[in-house]
Amino acid sequence: MKKILLLLLVLGGLAMLDPRVREWALQFAGPIGEVGQRRSAERALDDIAAELAKAATETGVYPQPGSLRLWLQGQDLDGTDPWGSAYYLELFADSFVVGSPGPDARVRSDDDLRLAQRRVQPKPGVLINDDLQPAPPPSSAARTGKSKAMEAARRR
Repeated sequence: MKKILLLLLVLGGLAMLDPRVREWALQFAGPIGEVGQRRSAERALDDIAAELAKAATETGVYPQPGSLRLWLQGQDLDGTDPWGSAYYLELFADSFVVGSPGPDARVRSDDDLRLAQRRVQPKPGVLINDDLQPAPPPSSAARTGKSKAMEAARRR
């Protein structure tokens, strides 16, 4: 009897790997499923914040908010919350926020899950964005859209 229960448990677990089966099962789980989804999103936000802090310590740079999903893929993290929406990132001078739009899939609504963290200090010797020199102003040729090659061709 124990072997049959164990087999059913394993098969059920494997079936939950399929998003269609998981969605169907969560419809019947109701509020229990919602609590599990919130906990899953909260754990993912913790993982994302930890990876962001680790990367910023190593490089002195945070990914741009619009490229968070791509950055997460490079870190082997899922960029999608349990409700199918992309996690988001907000950067501030002294902190950052990672968030999930929550069940309604709308950013900055009442059901969002958000995790705020202080920005970390990079390792000694690592330049941060503020330490970088601004790019030199564009040359007059770049401002007018004319390259040196175009100027030379015009003179011929």
